[in-house]
Amino acid sequence: MIFNPWWEIPASIVKENVGALMRDHPGEAAAKGYVLQDGRYRQRPGPANALGRMKLVMPNSYNVYLHDTPSQSLFARDRRTFSHGCVRVGDALGLAATLLSTAPQWDRTRVDEIVAEGDTVTVPLAKPIPVYITYFTAEPDGLGGVRYFDDVYKRDGVIMNIKKNERCAE
Repeated sequence: MIFNPWWEIPASIVKENVGALMRDHPGEAAAKGYVLQDGRYRQRPGPANALGRMKLVMPNSYNVYLHDTPSQSLFARDRRTFSHGCVRVGDALGLAATLLSTAPQWDRTRVDEIVAEGDTVTVPLAKPIPVYITYFTAEPDGLGGVRYFDDVYKRDGVIMNIKKNERCAE
């Protein structure tokens, strides 16, 4: 668990917009907390930080984690596919307090104090907690039928091609 995290900006996002912003509008980039340090593009902790006030590191090969967001208004939208892969958490500090609650010194008040201080603080969890992220474009509708959803990540075609190739190989 990292409070007031720095954001290590992925190369794809630097290429998409952050690099040009830093080059063409350095004042605006600095106001958003973007810095270039030792060849790495980063964003300082603070109110504009894309990760918000908390990041839950989940070791994985995709560099995906759960985090807060300064854009809380996005949770009111029906479609919320604005991320580059990570998962924004609606009550990130509440989740942090819950995950740390097994330690006696950690509760929501302590979490809020750490965040308010503004320093980057890493707190190890007492034990690993498995996190499973799933993606479904269909589910039972409870009436014997199926309810379908938009395939916003375009994964169904990949799966259908794999299944088709498996049938052809038989």
